[in-house]
Amino acid sequence: MTSKQAKKREVHRINSAHGSDKSKENVQAASTEQKKGKFPIWPEWSEADINAEKWDAGKGGKEKDKMGKSPVFHCFEDPEGKIELPPSLKIYSWKRPQDFLMNQAPVVVKNEILFDLFSPNEHLLCSELMRWIISEIYTVWKIFNGGILKNYLKGTTGEPLLTWKPWEHIYSLCKAVKGHMPLFNSYGKYVVKLYWMVSKFMFMCI
Repeated sequence: MTSKQAKKREVHRINSAHGSDKSKENVQAASTEQKKGKFPIWPEWSEADINAEKWDAGKGGKEKDKMGKSPVFHCFEDPEGKIELPPSLKIYSWKRPQDFLMNQAPVVVKNEILFDLFSPNEHLLCSELMRWIISEIYTVWKIFNGGILKNYLKGTTGEPLLTWKPWEHIYSLCKAVKGHMPLFNSYGKYVVKLYWMVSKFMFMCI
């Protein structure tokens, strides 16, 4: 009897171990599937798509709810959900520009000449990823426009013709034309043109 009971316990232990492995595999598979949904493949860039883009909700910005008590504001919500930020950036709350810029109208580009990404983004510099992104953009800006701006600040030239403008990779309330200027969109929808994997431009809606 003792040997039979020992064998039963051993079989039970092995089965439990296999069951544990299967449950771990299921959790890992579910986690992988969840991650796949968070990182979608962006569509290839198309100027025709930009020119046909609808930049608002198509409902006049706000409307009254069914009870007629208060206005309901329509804002763009990313179909993929809120972006996953680096772990070093702790989120207190999500706000849109119009929620905290009360005394001024928000703009995408405030000053084309005095281009400064560091001062207004000091709160993001604790993140290595954000430092890298900001530094890369500013480096390209200096490479293309450094000499032009140096002559302008000396007063030797007129209005500078900038070679590269990072905001020309952003689209909102505008058409895909040369020299376009993206505008602040109270609905909250913007499209960014990204160069992906050294191969082609991709269309990312945010």
